[in-house]
Amino acid sequence: MESDKLTGLLKFDDFVDTASKILANNPTGKFVVVSTDISRFKFINYKYGYSVGNILLQDLASTFLEDERCKVAGRPYTDHAAGLFEITGMENKDFEKHIRDIQRRLVMEHKRELPDAALHLNTGICYSKDGDEAFTSLLDGANIARRSVKGDYSVPYAVYSEAMQKRFDADDRIIPIFDRALEEGTIQVYLQPKINASTHELVGSEALTRLLDEEGKIVPPDEFITVLENSGKILDLDRYVMKYVFASIKKWLDEGRQVKPVSINLSKIHFFQETVVDDIITEFEKYGISPDYIEFEVTESVFFEESSLLISQIERIRDYGFKVSVDDFGAGYSSLNLLGILPVDIIKLDKGFIKNCLGNDRGRGIIKGLIKILNEIEMDIVCEGIETSDEERTVYEFGCESMQGFLYDRPIPVSSFEDKYMQLF
Repeated sequence: MESDKLTGLLKFDDFVDTASKILANNPTGKFVVVSTDISRFKFINYKYGYSVGNILLQDLASTFLEDERCKVAGRPYTDHAAGLFEITGMENKDFEKHIRDIQRRLVMEHKRELPDAALHLNTGICYSKDGDEAFTSLLDGANIARRSVKGDYSVPYAVYSEAMQKRFDADDRIIPIFDRALEEGTIQVYLQPKINASTHELVGSEALTRLLDEEGKIVPPDEFITVLENSGKILDLDRYVMKYVFASIKKWLDEGRQVKPVSINLSKIHFFQETVVDDIITEFEKYGISPDYIEFEVTESVFFEESSLLISQIERIRDYGFKVSVDDFGAGYSSLNLLGILPVDIIKLDKGFIKNCLGNDRGRGIIKGLIKILNEIEMDIVCEGIETSDEERTVYEFGCESMQGFLYDRPIPVSSFEDKYMQLF
């Protein structure tokens, strides 16, 4: 058997072979497969150096090798470790607590030396149900569970289930649809207007996307965006939209249309690419248009991860002349402390946050106070998800003028947006 020189874990083929024999020779035992990788391991190597990354990998390997319940462990690739554990006579919940405690210790041991990494392990668990299961099936289940929570810092692990398998099968369906649409240039770009509540004039729009399946039916964004983020293909989608928007603005200006800024979503994955800002600027300069027409949106959650790296990248984007907005503010981990340090121009208040707060007196007070603070620090504000005139009136009275939501329009194809909102001079 051949072991990985760095970690001492078995290489993949020997790992699978050994684990399969252990299962075959113990048909009445209770086994579980654990699969783990390190969130944004490439960033850790980039930020702190490969020697630090190697130590982290060795310590991760040790959590498997030194566990008496672990019968065999392997390193399928880079930062990924997996192990077969025998837990005969042990309750599932007790084993899961054991895994959670191990992970917590590992994170705490390295937290101080990796202050910007927000160290986190993505872990999947798959229990055997009978003695006839193939090890590869259990490993596949653990990997599906691991990928289901990849990047979710609120979840210490996930346990494989049939429902998870169905979602994974759906993911397998989405990727070919996206790849074909990207190759053929058939990804549909929609625009949703941003409206001034006082004048009801257009002040901007947000670029969104739609995919069509094999039958020509629209695949909802909530089905494909997460899949693309988990696979890394969201980078390809964002680049596609970016080029489309740049080219569209150039065309509109040439046609003599009234052009308002268009916002483009940037996934947090972009900011782990060292050349992201240079790539954006290089592409943009092909079109000969002003950066005043472009706004880049990033979600608030990214600021709780590699904030120093992200802030430096955003500062470069703004220095070039682009506007930057924080999308979904209030959706998850918003902190008022961030408002004083974020190098952004616009705060977009999340539609769910708006809905929940407008339903009661305390919530309305929170919204009113937040808008007051944002206005005092001269931050532009957009309220998302406005669906009724009452919501519009209330938020406007609180001090927010720019709004987005179904009250005004749903996301519509670019051609329809041109006809409806973009008058010729």
